[in-house]
Amino acid sequence: MVPRIAKMVRGFLQDGWVKEALLALPRVALLIPKLLGDRRVPLRTRAALFGLGIYLASPLDIIPDFIPGLGQVDDALALLLLVDGILNQVDEQILFEHWTGRAETLRRLRDAAGFVAAFVPARFQKFLYGKVASLGRRYAPQDGAPPEV
Repeated sequence: MVPRIAKMVRGFLQDGWVKEALLALPRVALLIPKLLGDRRVPLRTRAALFGLGIYLASPLDIIPDFIPGLGQVDDALALLLLVDGILNQVDEQILFEHWTGRAETLRRLRDAAGFVAAFVPARFQKFLYGKVASLGRRYAPQDGAPPEV
């Protein structure tokens, strides 16, 4: 049993999958401003990206962050739901143009976000996406578009 686990871990390390998985979050953080500055991305999607940044930086949460473990659940859920919505609204070619990691990592991230979203009612997803998009539009520059990066 132990040799099988060791072989599996060695395989993950050799193909770079673990490294890619660990770098996915920073790469998403790099992807967001690039998508904000790309005029080919729909305005509503750019507003949602801008609003997501505001929401994640805000101390106001559905579940307060001072509750260990649970406090981060709403942020993670919001992030995954919005990543699912955003990745499904932006042309794949544009995503890969701005993505700094392996294409397979972005596909796995999209699949993981879609898996989580499948368990959340569509009505709630639309509500959340709409709220974040309106937040982004409210705090965007005067022309109504998120700032150029």
